[in-house]
Amino acid sequence: MRVLKFGGTSVGDVDSISSVLEIVRRQMDQPLVLVFSAMGKTTDQLAAVGELASQGKLEESLGVISALRGYHFEIIGQLLKNGEAKRRVTSFCDQTFRSLEEMARGMSVLSDFSLAVQDRVLGLGEILSTRILAAFFLQENLPVEWVDARELVVTDEQHTQAEPLFEETRARCREVLLPLLKKKRIPLTQGYIARSKSGAITTLGRGGSDYTASLIGAALEAEEIQIWTDVDGIMTADPSLIPQAKNIPVMSFNEAAELAFFGARVLHPKTLVPAVERGIPVRVRNTRRPEGEGTLILAEAPGNGQRVKSIAYKEGMTLVNLVSTRMFKAHGFLKQIFEIFDRFRVSADLVATSEVSVAVAIYDTARLPLVIQELQQYGKITVKPRQAVVCVVGEKLKETPGIVGQVFQDLSDVRVSMLSLGGSEINLSFVIDENDLPTVISRLHRRFFEQGNGAPEDVPPHDLHAYEEATQ
Repeated sequence: MRVLKFGGTSVGDVDSISSVLEIVRRQMDQPLVLVFSAMGKTTDQLAAVGELASQGKLEESLGVISALRGYHFEIIGQLLKNGEAKRRVTSFCDQTFRSLEEMARGMSVLSDFSLAVQDRVLGLGEILSTRILAAFFLQENLPVEWVDARELVVTDEQHTQAEPLFEETRARCREVLLPLLKKKRIPLTQGYIARSKSGAITTLGRGGSDYTASLIGAALEAEEIQIWTDVDGIMTADPSLIPQAKNIPVMSFNEAAELAFFGARVLHPKTLVPAVERGIPVRVRNTRRPEGEGTLILAEAPGNGQRVKSIAYKEGMTLVNLVSTRMFKAHGFLKQIFEIFDRFRVSADLVATSEVSVAVAIYDTARLPLVIQELQQYGKITVKPRQAVVCVVGEKLKETPGIVGQVFQDLSDVRVSMLSLGGSEINLSFVIDENDLPTVISRLHRRFFEQGNGAPEDVPPHDLHAYEEATQ
């Protein structure tokens, strides 16, 4: 049994949806479960609906809804033949957009786009897409059955970033999906949306459809989880920055998880957790080039002689530095510092410490002012916005002689604000100014993937001169 997840670009227009149909048809020799995202950029547009309405810009908000209505109805008109099925889907979508308009009016009156409201609004995209796709697949004689993911994925009570309750989700998935599979039906469901134990609508975070597919795959002990997207797999770098980036045929769960967390734009950071626990391979493939093999992610990937597998980055970071002589040989000092971060639910993406300082790289800064206010009692605080984390990933990177020298060999003119090579065996990370990002990624990719047929140029293990210059 396989779980196939298709992202927004894979169902963003009629041609792409036709490709998805053929991809599914070719794999119908075994049981399948299909997971879909919202169509195209629908989730972004739904977010705009709520933001505009809550700011009092009701007419603009209703204009976005009108455009979304036209987009979905155009796809319905092109995909579905006239008949009862088309009338039902059209009626359902029309009622959904009417309800959204009423919600927009309410958000405008109350100036309310709270997290709970966001979950109700943003999750509509997946409902719309799967209703349309289910009708189309049935029209094309695929034995699909629409299933509400909110009856499958059970979460905690947190809105917009809900955490799944694994045992409850496993039980629900098996209870609902196994009987359908035994009847030779193909369950077709939504990614991203869920329901809390108390019954409230929740979501798994932007990009959470990957996570849904992994949860379902783990619950049903799938043979493979396939993530269909608009790139050929996981690449050696972001192809929007590096057009010559190469596909990585095979990589380990650890490498892929590290890349996802540090900004690789292919997988949701939490996607691999359920798959890893069940030892289920995950394959990333391109809907536009289905003949390609993509990237296969395994518990342990066979070595290919190259330590560095990929270079990822994460923009929009803020670097917080705390300098305090009170830290010197003080027991429990770091515990006090990070209890403040924990109290305000501020996550640290990267941490470096010395005897008298702590540096923390943060992505979500919504509550950062509250953290800084409390940290000031411990010492001098400096804050550097518009930073980026660059992450060089490869198995056993820490054990590779001279790896630091290789990474910084060509970066002697780039200011590095922070460096981390201790917390992970497979990750060397450092913080730079966002403006330097294209230059840094280009130079690193050239060094590790464009010299000597993909092998990095040899750098003596003791040659740390470039690193020392870069970190001064």
